[in-house]
Amino acid sequence: MQIIVVGLDHHTSPVEVRERLAFRPSQLPPAFEQLRGIRGGLIQEAAILSTCNRVEVYAVAADARAAQCAIVDFLHEFHHLEPHSVADALFAYTGPRAVEHLFSTACGLNSLVVGEPQIQTQVRAAAEAAATSKALGPALHALFRQAVEVGKRARTETSISRHAASVSHAGVELARRHIGTLADARVLLVGSGKMSELSAKNLLDNGARSITLVNRTVENAQLLADRWGGQALPFDLLPTALRETDVVLSSTSAPHTVIHAEHVREALADRPGRPLLLIDLAVPRDVDADVALVDGAHVYDIDDLDQVVSANVLRRRDEVGAVEAIVAEEMTRFLAWLSARAVVPTLNRLRAQADSIGRDELAKALRRLPGLDERDREVVELMVSGIVNKLLHQPTVRLKHEAAQGDAQAYTEALQFLFGLDGSVHGA
Repeated sequence: MQIIVVGLDHHTSPVEVRERLAFRPSQLPPAFEQLRGIRGGLIQEAAILSTCNRVEVYAVAADARAAQCAIVDFLHEFHHLEPHSVADALFAYTGPRAVEHLFSTACGLNSLVVGEPQIQTQVRAAAEAAATSKALGPALHALFRQAVEVGKRARTETSISRHAASVSHAGVELARRHIGTLADARVLLVGSGKMSELSAKNLLDNGARSITLVNRTVENAQLLADRWGGQALPFDLLPTALRETDVVLSSTSAPHTVIHAEHVREALADRPGRPLLLIDLAVPRDVDADVALVDGAHVYDIDDLDQVVSANVLRRRDEVGAVEAIVAEEMTRFLAWLSARAVVPTLNRLRAQADSIGRDELAKALRRLPGLDERDREVVELMVSGIVNKLLHQPTVRLKHEAAQGDAQAYTEALQFLFGLDGSVHGA
């Protein structure tokens, strides 16, 4: 039994290739059905990890090489592509390399932005989708479960995800640095596009409780406000909203500035002693340059945030070695479990054979001793059971030990041959 992964990601292919192989959620059930039907059950277990930056098919099969080729064919056939048209973009890993790849991916080491936390949720969702389609067997279930735990360890024990590495994250981090805690801060989002949505989520994740949204189309702002539990206001109330605000994050698509010095000056005049932090995420800028000259106003634009992001990406990369050490440790644990699991069928057959022989010999002995009372019969039965258990103890312990060291195959084959568990010897 081998674990295999075949796929592609942003390292091996551009987005126009990745999107051709991407799986929508509705496509996963038929995809798993097709995978299970390949060559009469060649693929025993399967899971698909499909995100904007990667498409990876994980599988368990006895014949790794045949399974890899079959998955490559499956990807082309399922997505109606010319045979081998994207084969050059695909990678294929088997055994320990496949395990290491998933663990590293779950930690964010293979992400476009190193350490990004979303991939951990995506790994968990991939396992759940496979389980729903009954494609996830014991090996992949254990692999994905441990991958999620490896990701948690990396984020808990290192700083791989602690420094903002996107503009929206950096804006929120900057706000938190300025005012200490977001729990009591009143936050104003200007604009209701994707950047505002990401900012709203990051703000809430960092403790913000009061979010107000201002947008030219108030219905769009209301949709976002309903989603995140905030308040929506029409755009003409922006100057009024500034008076009640501690932090402004602005990301409209306006071709000109929308927050002017007079707005900020009037807002601050009504609240002496309370500064106003304005974070401009828009290009072109939303906040007029003169705002920075207003006493009590602190303005940061996209270039300031890019500098924060660049510095933080370098800080995250400094953590890669520590995360790789966690991956190596967890990979050793998983491979030991997988190897031990591989010898279980042989040990079960050995146990079944020994128990059968013990029962047969016990029955013969009891027929020769018809006068035994119940207590004596129990003594004989316990003796036979004890002999079987003691004879099996050492081979069981030692084979499991060798499996944990990765050296069980030769011993397993020898045990199967010597005891006739491979079918070469019949009878007892």
